Amino acid sequence: MKKVIRVCLIGAGRIGFKLERDKKRLKPATHFGMWSKNKKANFLAIAEKKKINNKFRSFIPKSINIYSDFKKMISVEKPEIVSIATWKDSHYNITSKCIDLGIKTIVLEKPLANNIYQASELHKKIKKNNVKILINHRRRFDEKVIKLRKQLRNNIIGDILQVSAYYVYGILTTGTHLIDTLRMLLKDVAGEINYVIGLKNEFNNFSPADDKNIDGVLIFKNNLKATIQCLNMKNYDNFDIYIYGTKGKILITDIGRSGFLYKVTNSPEHEGFNELSSQKISLFGPSPRNQFGHLANNAIDCANNKEAKSFCDSYESLVDMIIIDSLIKSSKNNGKIKKVLLPNN
Repeated sequence: MKKVIRVCLIGAGRIGFKLERDKKRLKPATHFGMWSKNKKANFLAIAEKKKINNKFRSFIPKSINIYSDFKKMISVEKPEIVSIATWKDSHYNITSKCIDLGIKTIVLEKPLANNIYQASELHKKIKKNNVKILINHRRRFDEKVIKLRKQLRNNIIGDILQVSAYYVYGILTTGTHLIDTLRMLLKDVAGEINYVIGLKNEFNNFSPADDKNIDGVLIFKNNLKATIQCLNMKNYDNFDIYIYGTKGKILITDIGRSGFLYKVTNSPEHEGFNELSSQKISLFGPSPRNQFGHLANNAIDCANNKEAKSFCDSYESLVDMIIIDSLIKSSKNNGKIKKVLLPNN
């Protein structure tokens, strides 16, 4: 019989805790929520360096201890899984210290680290210490997107010809989700991304001060090209992917909640021509899926079973960051095509 796993959380900010109070979001919506609701987990404590005010403290069960120092929390509580939900510039130091303190299963918010050097060093340390890490690229933990990956492999729209995709708010902050999803969906049929072309987004769309918006082209091993373009989050949120094949089109829309299939049909206007049907077939959505719950269960499986694998490990996140770094460098060199140099797994 599998035991209940001891879990601690580092970070009680937006994705760590506060979004659980968002009435519109499917629950669990945070690291706090996914561990609070999982019967296979014994949620012991939260470490948060900022003082948690009384309003939010009242939402946390009294059985969960609060620490200001995550190192002390780990020493006292001795968790088997640590969930890290802090800002990206702290990921390297906190994750590295958790490994030093003997944690073997870590759930980490994306990205892996704040830059390529940190990400590469952290990946090496994770491998050396046989740590299982799960990076929260959320579509990796979406059962419907996992199924779509298999459907594309099984030629649901035939051979894939072109892809175009859209994101908002920074190439590393949010664009990393888009790039990771494209790799997840297309790697089986198109291979890895081998080259990129990066272009500065000239419309000054809203982004973090240290994370610019980049448009570009991703060129896969089989020469499939996927364009990525940034929109302005201050106008509206967006996460759209159009995948065109010889036998139809897939559209992922509604910020990833919905997926539709458009089949090829005879043209009603031009004799002897085909076109894409205007009648869409729903593949999934419009309701969101329990991605956080799937993430928590994957982490528990990893903690319980030496053979279990992370759905999104440090290598996948490192590759995403290398691709993004290549896009940025290309954009600084007037869009010159750049080879993506990937490390061995």
